[in-house]
Amino acid sequence: MLLAFDIGNTSVSFGLFDISGDETKLVVSSKVALRKNACADEYSVLIKDILRLKLGGLDPVIDSSAISCVVPSALTAVSDAAETLSGRPPYIICPGIKTGFRISIYDPACLGADIVSNAAAALLTAEPPLVIFDAGTANTITVIDGTGTLIGTVITPGLRISASALHEHAELLESVPIDGGKLPLIGRDTDESVRSGIVYGSAVMLDGYVRNIRETVSKTSDRPDAKLGLVATGEFGKLITDHCRNKFAYDASLTIKGIAALYRKNTK
Repeated sequence: MLLAFDIGNTSVSFGLFDISGDETKLVVSSKVALRKNACADEYSVLIKDILRLKLGGLDPVIDSSAISCVVPSALTAVSDAAETLSGRPPYIICPGIKTGFRISIYDPACLGADIVSNAAAALLTAEPPLVIFDAGTANTITVIDGTGTLIGTVITPGLRISASALHEHAELLESVPIDGGKLPLIGRDTDESVRSGIVYGSAVMLDGYVRNIRETVSKTSDRPDAKLGLVATGEFGKLITDHCRNKFAYDASLTIKGIAALYRKNTK
């Protein structure tokens, strides 16, 4: 069994995969809050207890692990926890590994491990050209052209950052919850107005990017009529894309599935 970790800015997502056969099967998945001062033993105990709970009281059999990380300060603790749980050092998603696709940006080494993992997973189930939307602390829009080449990304503030910035810099605007409740387009009080601006604003922005990316990719593609695939993930990915005109395929486990795929490609 492979235990895959995605260390994000606010949480550590993890999934247990059966990699004994030709296919990589996700058995269970969950997440814990990222605590930058947490030690390895805390993560080890917490993650093992969650896995045991989800497996109906059975102890998970873990013999390997892999990690994608965008928070370097948390890598050591999670890496040590992964080694404790699996009995061997984890495989780290890093520059120079085999991905199975080309990366055409100025410095591929600067590309986030989560973005690489998302692309690896999306290309397993969807045909390029593709747009991959990941909505977390930051929103990322990753573009893969018709040849399967990752040609760049867009990064914007996530929903929580936007809400926090409004509250911090506008004295009369209270902090509002970001949730999946009923949301009118035109707010009739401050709470509705702010939530509409944050959620619908992100959705309209995403629709605009998809429109412009579709035009840009079609102009440079050998298949100008090829359909642009749309994939979404992340904590707020479904909330935002549910308010989009474009239809996205949402997969909450996309990143950890990509980590597992990259592990198999580089170790087997």
